[in-house]
Amino acid sequence: MSDAHSHTHSHGQSCVVSRGETEALVDEFVASLRADGFRRTDALVALLRVMIRNHQPYTLAELAEVEDLRERDQATIYRLVMKLKDAGKMRQLNLAGRVSYFQLVLPGHHHDYLRCESCGEVQEVPLPCALAEVERELMHSLGWKGLHHELEFIGLCPACAD
Repeated sequence: MSDAHSHTHSHGQSCVVSRGETEALVDEFVASLRADGFRRTDALVALLRVMIRNHQPYTLAELAEVEDLRERDQATIYRLVMKLKDAGKMRQLNLAGRVSYFQLVLPGHHHDYLRCESCGEVQEVPLPCALAEVERELMHSLGWKGLHHELEFIGLCPACAD
């Protein structure tokens, strides 16, 4: 998959990808997943559309409530999420400690998070990632490919801090 779809968005706001970009990315994902043994199915396309269009972490329970996935077999959605994770196309984040969140890996879309250790609220870090340059330098100087990181800040949200 290329970085041709890289974009910027207002940090701290939900990362919403345009419909046209979503469809192009779905097609790219499906094409690249064929090498990993995936078939283009309605369930796979629906899951990719949801997770690309609103590029954010989802719990499996949240995915089950999304309108475009609600009527789908939830065991199938779960298996697809796990297969995407195993193929390196899905991040598994343990943002709320006990609950796993899943976020599709999109080229040019990187997100770090704040997590309240009291109430479990999760919020995207509202600043550009300070480690992006470090990643590029490490790849250039050490020859690593596909380098990425996951960063989570843990503390008390304003409501819990009061």
